[in-house]
Amino acid sequence: MEQNKKIGYKDIFKQKEYMKMMVAALINRFGDSIDAIAFTWIVYELTGSAVWSAVIFGVNKVPSVFVTPLAGAWVEGRNKKAIMIITDLIRAFCVAFVASGYLLGFLQPWMLLVMTCIISTVEAFRGPAGSALTPRVLQAEYYEYGMSLMSTFSSVTELAGTMAAGGIIAVIGAAGAIYLDMATFLLSALIICFVNTREERSRSQIFDGKAYITNLKEGFSYVRKSHEVCYLMVVVLFMNGILVPLNSLEAPMVDEILHGGAEMLSLLSAALTVGMLFGSVTYPVVKKHMSGKKIMVTACVVVAVFYIGIPLCEPFFVNRLFRYGVVIANSLALGYVVAATGAFLSVASVKYVNQEYLARTSGIMSAASIAAMPVLSFIISGLVSFVTTAQCFIFAGVCALLECIWILKNKGIEGNM
Repeated sequence: MEQNKKIGYKDIFKQKEYMKMMVAALINRFGDSIDAIAFTWIVYELTGSAVWSAVIFGVNKVPSVFVTPLAGAWVEGRNKKAIMIITDLIRAFCVAFVASGYLLGFLQPWMLLVMTCIISTVEAFRGPAGSALTPRVLQAEYYEYGMSLMSTFSSVTELAGTMAAGGIIAVIGAAGAIYLDMATFLLSALIICFVNTREERSRSQIFDGKAYITNLKEGFSYVRKSHEVCYLMVVVLFMNGILVPLNSLEAPMVDEILHGGAEMLSLLSAALTVGMLFGSVTYPVVKKHMSGKKIMVTACVVVAVFYIGIPLCEPFFVNRLFRYGVVIANSLALGYVVAATGAFLSVASVKYVNQEYLARTSGIMSAASIAAMPVLSFIISGLVSFVTTAQCFIFAGVCALLECIWILKNKGIEGNM
């Protein structure tokens, strides 16, 4: 216990193998944040069609939903470091092809579609491989600080990349920005080459269909029978799903409830971001004083207050100072609990899942959480035809309170807490 109290962020910087993995991930994240804007620009400039943009966006999500759980089973028993290096190299080749095609004038919409599908598919293999390597490069007592540091730096890096993207595209063009993304993939692969993942040498790399099906079934069976994993799955689905109303109806909320414009939208987003950064940084300290169950209950209450409180405060928003105060306070609190809960779930998914099933469990949970978002977006798009934005928000708040009751009634993964 005394040893745990002495652990801090400075100790994470001494975990050389984990730091190498982190640096590789951050370089990847920076490149991806620039690529996201550059790729969108190329798609629209090449096709001039919003339909193509939507199709490519949809194709980008399909492998995450359908391939990831299958990839998790395939990754088990194989060299995960090699998988990460190979997938980085494949992604580098794909984005280089897109940039070259755009620059030389031979790029076609169907090529973008194929490249997007390939990139998303290999990412479905890389994710479970990376998750399964975490316990091998980071000791259990460092999970809270290590994964919190990764989350914080990832958010900052993504924000920096997004802010820099416009300037980078203006200076070196959209193709140049995508070549930069290629360079980040190559650099990531190079760094991972020097990571000692302490993996045992695999006995055989030959694909065995029967063994693969067995692995896949065992993975789903483990998820279904494990109280810890089922508990985590419910909370992960809730935390991903409960933000869909806000993400889908953010602009209508600002207009209809807050009676604001673009400046209010920016203020809300900025407050959420600041709250999330603060939540990531302070999570390890909070975890010393609060159990995971208390963190999740607090998150549910804050989410409910956000969704129910803002519509109920609408009559008082004639006072501009009060309106800004409510938005900033609620958004900071929401961002904070989302980040803190996300950090807890990330740590718990490594700490409480049997390492033998980690890649498979990671794949299944990722696919389920990603699939929940478009499904709920579709439901909300139909719902707003019959009810107001305020009513949608209040309903989401009630759902958050119901989740709070469920968490309180169920035994958590850390005991009774």
